[in-house]
Amino acid sequence: MIFLGGCYGYYPATTPTPVGRDVQVTLSDSGSFALSRQVGPSTEVIDGRFTSDSANAITLSVTAVRRRDGTEVDWKGERVTVPRPIVVKLEERRFSRGRTTLFAGALALALIGTHQALGGNGFSFFGNGQPKQGGAK
Repeated sequence: MIFLGGCYGYYPATTPTPVGRDVQVTLSDSGSFALSRQVGPSTEVIDGRFTSDSANAITLSVTAVRRRDGTEVDWKGERVTVPRPIVVKLEERRFSRGRTTLFAGALALALIGTHQALGGNGFSFFGNGQPKQGGAK
């Protein structure tokens, strides 16, 4: 089958400590400033795997950071400790049944449309719905 994967999205964490899960942490403005030496200036969002938790901080194995201007920087799993007070939002990456269904439906329609456009029966039709026979008269 061509499409074995699925669509994923970030949703509110189901547990306060989703250890081992892929998460997305949104930082406060002051948090962005506080972590600028570790993750770079103007970082808004940190993506990574939630590796450990304490009462005051979470530790991530970082896969990417997104700046406030929208640029993304890939990381290779470096660990960063994020103090809990500067976290605005903690979301975990989960399978999205709705997005996957919508994508699969759109893909099916595109395949049917392509088949109709390219794999037709070879006839061309005039406005009356009758196939054109032979050359033009």
